[in-house]
Amino acid sequence: MEVAGYDRARELKAFDDAKTGVKGLVDARVEKIPQIFVSPSDNVEEVSDTNRADFSIPVIDLEAIENDPIGHEKIVEKIRDASETWGFFQVVNHGIPVSVLEEMLRGVRRFFEQETEVKKQFYTRDVTQKVVYNSNSDLYSSPVANWRDTFFCFMAPNPPKPEELPDACRDIQIEYSKHVLRLGFRLFGLLSEALGLERSRLTDMDCANGLTFVCHYYPACPEPELTLGASKHTDDAFLTVVLQDQIGGLQVFINDKWINIPPVPGALVLISNDKFKSVEHRVLANHKGPRASVACFFSTSLAPSSKLYGPIKDLISEDNPPKYRETTVQESTSTSPTEIASEEEQNYDKISDLKAFDETKAGVKGLVDAGITKVPWIFFSPEDEFDKVSDPGKNELYVPVVDLDGVEKDTILRKNIVDIVQDASETWGFFQVINHGIPDTVLEEMLDGVRRFYEQDTEVKKEWYTRDGSKTVVYNSNFDLYRAGSANWRDTTYCNMAPNPPSPDELPKSCRDILVEYSRKVRELGRFLFELLSEALNLNPSHLIDMDCAKGLAILYHYYPACPEPELTLGASKHADYDFLTVLLQDHIGGLQVLHQNQWVDIPPVPGDLVVNIGDLLQLISNDKFKSSQHRVLANNVGPRVSVASFFTTGLMPSSKIYGHIKELLSQDNPPKYKETTVTEYSLHYNAKGLGGTSALLDFRL
Repeated sequence: MEVAGYDRARELKAFDDAKTGVKGLVDARVEKIPQIFVSPSDNVEEVSDTNRADFSIPVIDLEAIENDPIGHEKIVEKIRDASETWGFFQVVNHGIPVSVLEEMLRGVRRFFEQETEVKKQFYTRDVTQKVVYNSNSDLYSSPVANWRDTFFCFMAPNPPKPEELPDACRDIQIEYSKHVLRLGFRLFGLLSEALGLERSRLTDMDCANGLTFVCHYYPACPEPELTLGASKHTDDAFLTVVLQDQIGGLQVFINDKWINIPPVPGALVLISNDKFKSVEHRVLANHKGPRASVACFFSTSLAPSSKLYGPIKDLISEDNPPKYRETTVQESTSTSPTEIASEEEQNYDKISDLKAFDETKAGVKGLVDAGITKVPWIFFSPEDEFDKVSDPGKNELYVPVVDLDGVEKDTILRKNIVDIVQDASETWGFFQVINHGIPDTVLEEMLDGVRRFYEQDTEVKKEWYTRDGSKTVVYNSNFDLYRAGSANWRDTTYCNMAPNPPSPDELPKSCRDILVEYSRKVRELGRFLFELLSEALNLNPSHLIDMDCAKGLAILYHYYPACPEPELTLGASKHADYDFLTVLLQDHIGGLQVLHQNQWVDIPPVPGDLVVNIGDLLQLISNDKFKSSQHRVLANNVGPRVSVASFFTTGLMPSSKIYGHIKELLSQDNPPKYKETTVTEYSLHYNAKGLGGTSALLDFRL
């Protein structure tokens, strides 16, 4: 839960814009850690009793590895046992001189402790750069920031030129990476033998082909009990070699306890179809410091490669069937093992395809304009996303239609309408409204304005293309393009129209006037709908408005081009909305569906109507009285389809107002079901998750 007065989005941006990282905070002599670093209390507890002998991480001496066959076999046995039971072990006498290890750690300190302006030259969040220095790679998507700064670069198979590396650690970085690559080949040989395979098996699979060099700097922390140096995680590599200094803090999660790994150079992890274990680990913050470490990941990570990796066939049997599907290194970097096990196999270079598509700045419409006849792989949706489609001929599932004509003047009619809205909000989470007060001419002009924007000259439209959510107008294709399992067949533009609307000259000319007029009309309608919804909750009509549920308005206009293979993709994946309430204007094409009673139900376009649906935040504050339903949009070989979604939310705008259950709705039989949150926090969480999968609201359940 966030505290009153805490503007997370603004604090994150201010911290990032400083480009000085956590060290900059310490240099400024902070005595209290900023709120963005405060971890939930359950994240920093469960520390082990390090005096217990059964909680000792294995230490393996490699000295006898080359010349003693019996000693070699014993080492293989120790590695097998450690990899299967711990997923971690420490190595000594590994062949890297102590002088090299010490100089490597000094090089890390020199980099982070050099003049700030020199260091800032490397500060970036563009992972395609040769050297990337920043604090928290997931700063904007993680719920809590970690107390550390980091720089990384790829040292194999295509190392940067020496002059591209920082002066402070250039020579030792090159030397140390050569030593680690040699050690890695030896370790992969031992791990192959531990799996009962030929010594060269894992290296023949190119497991040692890539090396990512990650240097961490953990400054002394004034309140180490409130934060972490690195949150609980597993590594996205074949193997990790960690060099840490004398400060300590690295822990591994074994038998439901966090176990300290005392500072001994070289901690390793391997994943192999559950034969070897990739174990969760973390780093504690410390009032001593700085702590420095160097993690070398054997992985090609984001480097282009179409090579597929899957369970080694020699390890498969009737009793040990495959547990994961094949994948590329790039895909596994952004996908969990359970997702790899369930997603459709994709034998293509996804990262390169995504980047190439994004860099055109022409969106899905650009593909259609180019005359494609096949849907690119990045848009392929898993088959199970197309199931549970309703059969309109065999059932009578229809989204409720609410006629608002005369409702403001007739109290009896108003009570009947409130009852219909209540039932629809509780059972469907969706309803359609007619006679809502917005003229048909305004609706039609709004749709025409959307078409004008997307169908104007590409070079003019490109001026608005961006993935910077802080821009006044954001046009792109798939806001979660690099995170989603598959891209959707649509382009989108959005802008925040309330409470602080942009100047008219900041809006696209093609739809400027109608966007201003339509948003004003929708805000008026929204306030009235919130009155009806308040009454449906047996509250004062102004209750939800007084809670500022109608304060913010974000307008998103979507463009779904005709699709050559609509059976292979979706216009919008299954999702719920992150706001309080959504009002949708759609054209005549159709394709919108809501998940009701475990099947997809069409919401056919009705001339002059608007579709209204409950958002996650309204479900949260109503304590599940109202339902935020999952919905999607089908692709179509007819098009383009256009729609305008009006989200009542302040989104990522700075806000410290805390939302939780409405007290009047609680009882002994209906206790609170969700944690309190701010609109900003929930929006950040939703954006980080992206569309598809389970509801983002589940993560806020008590």
